[in-house]
Amino acid sequence: MNVLRNKWMGVAGNLLLVSLLFAIMAPVYDLFHFINQLFYIAYFYLFVGILLWVIRGGFFDAITYSMRRFYNRVSKQQDYLDDWKQKPLPSQTIESTWLKFFLFHGGMLTAGLLALLALYYNL
Repeated sequence: MNVLRNKWMGVAGNLLLVSLLFAIMAPVYDLFHFINQLFYIAYFYLFVGILLWVIRGGFFDAITYSMRRFYNRVSKQQDYLDDWKQKPLPSQTIESTWLKFFLFHGGMLTAGLLALLALYYNL
């Protein structure tokens, strides 16, 4: 179980995933296409991590709160058991461990991507 929680084993798993995608999808086996596959995986992690960071920062809290309030006022069927004021906001539902997970893996894969790009352009 500790193997799954080890973040470096996760990075190694991601590199294995990139290698597998490279072996399956690359038309030519060269460094250029490996860098492309690494880019797809790295920026997926960074995109999700930055999205979670924005949500965790409270950007959508006011919008969510006002939409719940508007729906409660306009709704024809009043649900008296549904307390819209007590529902958790989006920033309260995102755990910091997921945020750290996605940003760490995206950052490590991006560092590897930049190293391979430097190698590719120096050859």
